[in-house]
Amino acid sequence: MWTTVCNRLIGFVFTARERRIWVKRKLAGLAGPQVGAVDHLTIPVRDLQLAQRFYCDILGADYFMKVDDDTLRRYGRPPAPNNGEGAHHISVFLGGKTRVDLFLQHTGQPSSTVGHPHIAFHVPPRHLLKWKARIEAHGIPTEGPLQLGPPGQASLYFNDPFGNHLELTCFGFSKMVSIRPPVPERLTWDAIQLR
Repeated sequence: MWTTVCNRLIGFVFTARERRIWVKRKLAGLAGPQVGAVDHLTIPVRDLQLAQRFYCDILGADYFMKVDDDTLRRYGRPPAPNNGEGAHHISVFLGGKTRVDLFLQHTGQPSSTVGHPHIAFHVPPRHLLKWKARIEAHGIPTEGPLQLGPPGQASLYFNDPFGNHLELTCFGFSKMVSIRPPVPERLTWDAIQLR
């Protein structure tokens, strides 16, 4: 019981600290130019349809738009070279204001033996184990929940179908978790079942 209370309190303190920094930056931005929040990030994928199924159907992203040669023509631009490699993409939102652009690109995914780079998304602590069950129900291996931060912090690690490393993280997690980094090699899987 005491551990649960402590973990939730630590989570509250971290969230309050983040909000205090956010307010401070907002106020400082009134006085002069300042770099804002992340507008979008890009992830290389080898198959746009498979990427849309994974990010929208499994992770619950909201589809925003697709950019392909038809889209480029509508905007008065020529077709993309190299069959769209590095130009065609699908844009989704996973939560918050940051757009995730899934770019058709056959290279650029991190090695399966290293943990970085990876992209981490925040989830409420009460949902972390539900996400673990949902992801594993699709045959996708996970590592976690694991703790790499302060008490009450927990993360779930997994890869998308293309080998991009992803993390779901939270503060205020009340269950006991292993305190260790993930083993990246355990997260590789074959996306054939999603095709």
